[in-house]
Amino acid sequence: MASFKKTPNGATQLCVRNKLLPKPLYATFDTEEQAHAYAAQLEALLAQGIVPAALLERTTPSREIWTVSRCIAEYVRANAVPVSEIKLLDTLRPKLATLSTGYLNYDWAEGWIRSMKWDDNLAPGTIRHRHGALARCFDWMLRKHPDIMAQNPLRLLKRGFASYTPEDERKLAATGRSPKVDDERCRRLDDVEHDRIKATLASHPEEQTFFELALETAMRMRECYTLDVTQVDLSRRTISLDRSKNGDRRQVPLSTTVVATLRDYLSGQKEEIAQREGRLFSYWNGDRSVEALDETTRYVSRRFSMIFNAAGVEGLHFHDLRHEATCRLYEKTSLSDVLISRITGHRDIRMLKRYASLRGSDLAQHLW
Repeated sequence: MASFKKTPNGATQLCVRNKLLPKPLYATFDTEEQAHAYAAQLEALLAQGIVPAALLERTTPSREIWTVSRCIAEYVRANAVPVSEIKLLDTLRPKLATLSTGYLNYDWAEGWIRSMKWDDNLAPGTIRHRHGALARCFDWMLRKHPDIMAQNPLRLLKRGFASYTPEDERKLAATGRSPKVDDERCRRLDDVEHDRIKATLASHPEEQTFFELALETAMRMRECYTLDVTQVDLSRRTISLDRSKNGDRRQVPLSTTVVATLRDYLSGQKEEIAQREGRLFSYWNGDRSVEALDETTRYVSRRFSMIFNAAGVEGLHFHDLRHEATCRLYEKTSLSDVLISRITGHRDIRMLKRYASLRGSDLAQHLW
C-alpha cells in the first residue's frame, strides 16, 4: 500500500508497505506526479510477485531512494558547478526525472549508453560529455549521501564505451541511420588569412583588439568579452581570470604583441570604457545570468562570422582561434604540456592535446 506526504521543502515522500518488501520503502520525489508514477510502477510489479533486486538489498528502514533529478538538483545547489556542466545536466534531467537511485546498476548504465546511440544517435564525444557530467554528480552523491547511493555504475563501464560497436551499427542500419563520428576541428589560420582579417578590422579597434587577444592568449570567447580593466596588468604582462569555464582561477601571460595592442586600445578608448563601468568591450552589458551570457556568445559568434566572410576567410569559426593560439604555443615556445595547460585553462591534458592541431609540414621541419 502506498501513502504520500509533503516534505517541508515542497517535495513528496512516498511510503510503500508490502509483505514482499523486507522493509517499508521510503522515497522522495521532486513532484507529486513523479511519486504517483513511481508508486504505480512498483505496485504493478509487486502485484505480479516481482520485487526489484535493488529493493531486496535494502537493509535499514530509514534508507531512502531519490530520483536522479533530485540528485542533480542537490549536486548543482551544493557545488560550484560550471555553467557548461549545468546545461548538460539540464539536458539529461527530463528523461531521468522519475528514475530512482534504487534502479541504478551496471545494466542500467549500459542501457543508458545504448539509448544515446540507438535512440538519439549522438556522437561519441557528446556521449562522453553527458556521461562525465552525470558521473561527477554520482561521485558527489557517493561521498555526501552514501545512504542514498551505494555505487556509481557509470564508473564501471569499460574504456571505449562511447564508441559505436558492430551491434550498434546493425541496429542503426535497420532504421536507415548510420553511426555518428566525432567531428574534431583542426582549422588553422595561415599568414595570408591573418593579414586579410587584420586589413578588414583596420578601422574597427574594438573588434581588432578582441581578435588579437583571442589569437595571442588562447582565452575562451566568454573570458575575453567579460574582461574589465581591473583584470589587466600590462606592467606584469598578465590577465587575471577570476573564474574560468571549469571554475578555476588562472593568470594568462601576455605576449609583447598583445600588450602593445591592449595599451593602444585602452588609451584610445578611455571614455568609452569608463562609460561601460570598466568593461573592455561593448558586446556584454554586465549581466551574468546564463541567458544573457548565451545571447552575448551568439552575438559575438555571428559578428565575427561576418567579419571572416568579409575578409574572404571561409570556414573559420571564432573558437578556431583558441585552437590556433594553442598550436602556436607548441610551435613557438618550449613550454611543457603542463605549463601550456596553465595558460589555456585545460584541466585534462588529453583535452589540451585535441587542441594541438599541429601541421604535418611544421612537424617535418624538426625531422632529419
